[in-house]
Amino acid sequence: MTTIFVPQPIPPAALTALQALGEVRLFPHVDRAITREEVLAGVEGADILFAIGGVPYDGEVFDRAGRPSLIAAMHVWPYYVDIPAATERGIPVSGIVDMGLQRTTAEFTVAMILGTAWRLPEADRFLRAGRWMQNQSEAFLGTRLYGKTLGIVGLGGVGTMVAGMMRAIGMSVLYTKRARLSPAEELAIGAEYRGIEDLFRESDVVAVTTPLTAQTKGLVGAALLDLLKPEALLINTSRGAVLDEAALEERLLTGRIRGAGLDVFAWEGKPDPGPGPRLKAAEHTVLTPHIGSAARETREAMALRTVANIDAHLHQGRAIDLLNPEVFGEPPIDMERIG
Repeated sequence: MTTIFVPQPIPPAALTALQALGEVRLFPHVDRAITREEVLAGVEGADILFAIGGVPYDGEVFDRAGRPSLIAAMHVWPYYVDIPAATERGIPVSGIVDMGLQRTTAEFTVAMILGTAWRLPEADRFLRAGRWMQNQSEAFLGTRLYGKTLGIVGLGGVGTMVAGMMRAIGMSVLYTKRARLSPAEELAIGAEYRGIEDLFRESDVVAVTTPLTAQTKGLVGAALLDLLKPEALLINTSRGAVLDEAALEERLLTGRIRGAGLDVFAWEGKPDPGPGPRLKAAEHTVLTPHIGSAARETREAMALRTVANIDAHLHQGRAIDLLNPEVFGEPPIDMERIG
């Protein structure tokens, strides 16, 4: 019987479908992440490795498993899977198609913009601590968004959806991206193009939605942050490495900019992932643990698509969403195109 290792709980519907395909070795805990030692012990002799949740899969894991026949990732492009090492060993790696990911992330990005502008988590903590200042007209002043300007860095699928949602609130939208859209596309989206420096100067809220590539790594650094208005907000739901986190910390702690909402961070590995103590100490910030796709419906669809890849691999000889066709003697996929 096929043995399938899963290092993190998955939605019940997907687990049931997966159990119909073989013996599932599931790490059951939701209160903690699996350790490296538990991964290495769990993959021994496994035929298929289910990749999920940023759990690193590298050459050592593949070799401990005994060179599995498939790495099936619940991710569009699994940065935590060493795809070159898998390809070198002749192991196919599958990802997934969108499955509503962009729409979900766009909705989450809008929630992050609203929550940061209106200081909702901060006000919630204040109230729960038994402190009430409703009658104070200067207490918990937020930032209204209608009539303001939103600048979007990276107007791809997510950014385009964010633009439409925020225009409905009454914001005007600027954007910057590597290749400018046509006038007809700009008109349809309702967004005006700016170079990245001008976008940072003119925007009241900047939302970073660009994929992480060699060109975007470290893109938002001190020089761009210093162009922001003092009352501006910065939102990052892309990848932590796009932003110079230390430079942002400094500007938040000194009041150089008003606030920030971050779902992704420079360090998300173990131990101690997420924001450091200085960023946690900054006021007017909303910090979440990389949950931009964590809608129940979206995660179930993602998991079921991963199971479909495993099914296709077992019964048709090839996963649907193959990421390294080189193992079949075909040209590689452009990672930045998947993005």
